[in-house]
Amino acid sequence: MRCAFSWATRPATANNCQPGGNHAGGDIACAVASPGSIRLLIGDVMGHGARAARTAAHVARAFRQFAPQGEALQVVAARLHMFVAEHVDNEEFVTAQFVSIPIGADGEAEMVCCGHPPALLLRAGRVTPLDSLPPSPPLGLLDLGGFSPRADLLGARPGDSLLLYTDGVSEAYDRGGRPYPLADRVAALCARVNGRPEDSGERVPERLRDDLLDYVDGDLRDDATLLYLQFADAEAGQRSAVGADGEAGARAG
Repeated sequence: MRCAFSWATRPATANNCQPGGNHAGGDIACAVASPGSIRLLIGDVMGHGARAARTAAHVARAFRQFAPQGEALQVVAARLHMFVAEHVDNEEFVTAQFVSIPIGADGEAEMVCCGHPPALLLRAGRVTPLDSLPPSPPLGLLDLGGFSPRADLLGARPGDSLLLYTDGVSEAYDRGGRPYPLADRVAALCARVNGRPEDSGERVPERLRDDLLDYVDGDLRDDATLLYLQFADAEAGQRSAVGADGEAGARAG
């Protein structure tokens, strides 16, 4: 099975919520090749502004060091927790989701959730929150409850898609106080792009981001990041996947 992925991100400071502030946000999205798999991380540093942006950069850099070493996904998560606990201000923590996608036809995709909003699985036009996968506490807080990260099989099939996101998306509100209906919007968007090569799935994060900004009338109060994965048969043809805002996607398979 092959997997293509792309992402789009929008720091709240880009909307002048913090005039003169750092235009990087506290969200994290990165991908790393390791022996036999591609590892993905989406994360969200508690807080906003320059300090959260610095923490996000440190955590992303540490993930890029740990992930290629071939250790189990839950071990990578545990090592990143130790990094956060030792190197980050003790008032900060990081919610995170890790995904490991095997390279080649063998193996199944895995996920580790550390206090992050549940991913959405899109299958045959239906959207299912993966809230049955037991999460661990956020990175930096695992020791408080004696938890250890746990890897679970994702259960993705060819034709499925997966959407990961930060709470800046799910907790965005319009002027009437109504939360952004992410599940409904992504289902409708994927239905429109299905079977239209000129409007391929690699643009789903961009289009969702634009739809989110329209929904809140451009007044985004928190950093918002979307990471979209598409699964296909191993024999499917290859094409590149490029995310928005200069972030590059890739393909495993």
